[in-house]
Amino acid sequence: MIIQELFQQAEKERVEEAYFLQHTVFEPYERYSLDKKVDVVMRIKEYIREYMIRLATCNIDREESQTVFIIELLCECYEDKGKTELTLFSIFDNEAHQKVQRDFSLWNKDRECRIERYGIDMSKPECIAGYHIAKKSVETLGITACCVEILHELFEFGYSDESREKNIQELYERIKEAEEDIAEGKLYSHEEVFEQLWEELLENCMNADEREHMILKREYESKVKKIERRYTQEILEANHKKIIALIRDEYGTASV
Repeated sequence: MIIQELFQQAEKERVEEAYFLQHTVFEPYERYSLDKKVDVVMRIKEYIREYMIRLATCNIDREESQTVFIIELLCECYEDKGKTELTLFSIFDNEAHQKVQRDFSLWNKDRECRIERYGIDMSKPECIAGYHIAKKSVETLGITACCVEILHELFEFGYSDESREKNIQELYERIKEAEEDIAEGKLYSHEEVFEQLWEELLENCMNADEREHMILKREYESKVKKIERRYTQEILEANHKKIIALIRDEYGTASV
């Protein structure tokens, strides 16, 4: 089944309600009044209805065949131990057919043994409508949940075509700047960046209690870091196996 057919079968009202049960939309609007938050919800519902119709009725822009997978995985963060979240990705069918018979990986450095995963957040709705949706994802999660996750990915860079294009272009510009920095030898690890940011925050903090809290919290995070990393690695490996099983199931192959 392609995604256009998925949206043709979906109930618009159920998808609208499910979207707000699954995803919090007020992260940028915490300080808004209740009335303004209601306005935000109403506008987002309009976009949900608009894109549901668009995905269900548009002329499909045919690209190389892809399949979208949606799977429930354990959260990798230690603080969210035991919780799950839905993850969406797509893969190119040709690549999958070539490699799925082998002992493939999703993160192996050897490209010959790796199946690449992609997001759909930068794709046009007319392209997404023509992608396939994994059978097991629909069977396990249902049509409503699959539609919600596809819409959520589609809205990652904005709700309108204009805002999406603007935000995607800005991302490309930041990537270009980063590539120029790399070419000039300006390389910084995540640890170095976060360390600098933390030092700047601490330096600018004038409240004694807040400063002490920041320092003690940092000490605690340092002490539990190894425990958290072990847990994260364990969950990553478990999730990796689960995704591989889902891909094998879609392409009709037994484990090797």
